Amino acid sequence: MRPLNTTSPRLNPPPGSAIHRHVRRSRLVVATLGPTGTDAHAEASRRFRAVRLTDSFEQAMQAAVRDGTPAVVAAGFVERDHPTGEVSDLWVNLHFRYTGKAELVEVWQAPTKPICLATAPTVRHPRTIALHPATATFADRTAPDAERRWTNAKPLAVREVIEGRADGCVASTDLARRAGLTVLEEFRPTMVWCLYQAVNADGPVSSGISG
Repeated sequence: MRPLNTTSPRLNPPPGSAIHRHVRRSRLVVATLGPTGTDAHAEASRRFRAVRLTDSFEQAMQAAVRDGTPAVVAAGFVERDHPTGEVSDLWVNLHFRYTGKAELVEVWQAPTKPICLATAPTVRHPRTIALHPATATFADRTAPDAERRWTNAKPLAVREVIEGRADGCVASTDLARRAGLTVLEEFRPTMVWCLYQAVNADGPVSSGISG
């Protein structure tokens, strides 16, 4: 396994830079969490030629091992069971579970899309919040008393509000506005991303950020 790239000046190449152009030219097809509109989808699309969307990061890792399609996984990912809310999977568990099957070949930090607390147009104080478990801290800060309804991705949290199963959601701002929801508060965090490939793959893959 080659050394991980964690040198901060190269983690977020500016648009137009040589590194950024290299990233955009990448021929790599990767697998990551869908549906369309997730941060994983946006980040993978920004760095790679094509993206195969899966229903979970577990399925993305399965693709890496089964098909040789490298997987982009969020280091902060958490899954919870429905409807108990108990944690069912974490990045560290996924990482260890694929020991000997897939190897971590690159790590980088990048801004997520803006994230917000959004509600149905007639709601200002949501009693129920739909959210992906990784974004729970934003719900804790903005709606600590609201009941949680866990989803597997932020676009699915938006759908919960649209279909009337939740008063509000923690979601990407672009998706919330597109759905006609009211944005009450917005955040601009970053995420750490991990690129995996199958053990003994033909040569190391790269996002291009290591130059």
